[in-house]
Amino acid sequence: MRIDSNMMSGMDTLEQTSRKRNVEKVSANDKQNSAAVESDAVSISEKGKDVSEMTRTLKEMPDVRADKIADLKERIANGTYNVSGRDVASKIINTALEDVF
Repeated sequence: MRIDSNMMSGMDTLEQTSRKRNVEKVSANDKQNSAAVESDAVSISEKGKDVSEMTRTLKEMPDVRADKIADLKERIANGTYNVSGRDVASKIINTALEDVF
């Protein structure tokens, strides 16, 4: 059998047709997938909404209670801030126990 350029161009056409069909199949699948994505939905429960609102409120609160700090600074400066030795010892022991357990 003799192979000439006419036969080869026919083979190219078959290959191109096959590629075109594969591209069309992929395109059809993409359209189906995008249609599925468009129909997806998310719903958040009331409890989830409450948690989100509380989290937002906590983030808006200052990290430092400026009023409490100002009061303590004033009491220390005036010499009216007193802490009992018992309170200090209790705090030291409790902190040490927390570190152990």
